[in-house]
Amino acid sequence: MNKKKMLVMFNPSSGKSMIRQELWQVIDIFVKGGYDVNVYPTQKRYDAHDVVTERAQEFDVITACGGDGTLSEAIQGLVELPKEKRVTLGYIPCGSTNDFGSSLEIPFDIPKAAEKIVSGIPLDCDCGLFNDKPFLYISAFGTFTDVSYETPQKLKNQFGHAAYIMEAVRRLSTYSYYHIKVESEELELEDDFIFGFVSNTTSIGGMKGRFEYVPLLNDGLFECVLIKKPGSPSELNGILTALLTSDLDCPAIVKFTTKSVRFTSSEPIKWTTDGEDGGSHTDTQISVVPGAYRIII
Repeated sequence: MNKKKMLVMFNPSSGKSMIRQELWQVIDIFVKGGYDVNVYPTQKRYDAHDVVTERAQEFDVITACGGDGTLSEAIQGLVELPKEKRVTLGYIPCGSTNDFGSSLEIPFDIPKAAEKIVSGIPLDCDCGLFNDKPFLYISAFGTFTDVSYETPQKLKNQFGHAAYIMEAVRRLSTYSYYHIKVESEELELEDDFIFGFVSNTTSIGGMKGRFEYVPLLNDGLFECVLIKKPGSPSELNGILTALLTSDLDCPAIVKFTTKSVRFTSSEPIKWTTDGEDGGSHTDTQISVVPGAYRIII
């Protein structure tokens, strides 16, 4: 009997390193589920990306165990391959926040997530292109965008999602803004913005957003949210209240869905993609790639 082959990639430092304690159980679940399992601990940043691009064709399923960053790297590597060479992905969320795992409704209990990979069904999901570079679920600029990758790993491990909130609050008194022209099929505007993101997720920083349009992961649309520069302390308080309550119905917040959007400015804007440094740009094009990869849910 020929077993299906699976590569289990895990990030040893994600979250509180919980995967290390339960890895044996995860492997046992996969073996009992009919898989011939290979295990690989990622060694450095972008290692998951490199392993996927180099070894994807050796396996029927590649399972990423870690935070959203680990999954993002794996999907970036997969999308860079020709479509016929893209294997199915599994995901065991065990990072600090796990936004995308929450969007996919994958259990945060590690053995239960492994069982879902064995018994679940594959879903074709959209990904994004940020100036032609693939990303998983969010590209963002402005006041809070570097919180994810500048929050110390020790704090993430100790406090989880609360670590991001602690770091964000620390920055509130020093926000900056950009004058940006925004162009899409849906709207065109030019204004001063302190923060903005284009996403394909129902959770950002561990917080569930309330969009007029319910985000779906395979509808060919991304959600765009832009926060204008507050004109007074009361407007700033309104913005903070909207963010903390996850209720984005605020006059200073612009929301729309789109297949493609362009941001241009006279000065470079610092971006993040999937919580990692995306570089500084004066001209940024973000678009959707429908059905770019297949993941078991």
